[in-house]
Amino acid sequence: MRYPCMTKGFLPVICILMAFVCSCSKQPAAYKTLPASDGEIRIALTEVSDGKVHFYTYKKSGRRINFLVRTDSTGELSAYFDACFTCYKHMKGYREEGADIICNECSMKFRLADKKWDNTDGCSPILLKSILRDGFIVIKTEHIEKGVKLFS
Repeated sequence: MRYPCMTKGFLPVICILMAFVCSCSKQPAAYKTLPASDGEIRIALTEVSDGKVHFYTYKKSGRRINFLVRTDSTGELSAYFDACFTCYKHMKGYREEGADIICNECSMKFRLADKKWDNTDGCSPILLKSILRDGFIVIKTEHIEKGVKLFS
């Protein structure tokens, strides 16, 4: 028995529709998801004070907001959105490669040892306000939720 929808011309239409539906629901990568408690995300300093980049995901209304924590050459910890104002719309974020962090969209590199990553060149991770308290790096949910537009 043949079905009318199984004609040669129908299969390409299905493929195009599937590609459209999948691209509309695109979300950034998922990393270790961190829950909030009392309006804060808390990460133990012992988990992130190793000179490497640590990627995390916070979920807001089903949307992923990715961020990273890194230690610079002076031992100072800082948090950044896993996005920049130039390449964020591609939702590819950054990756750690050797002594650098690299944009997955435009391949711009930033040295992990640098004290500060300058945001004036367009593609650089966006600083995420955080504080150190009682052995944790603490990020208020109100600050991270402002970044939801970078991942939508």
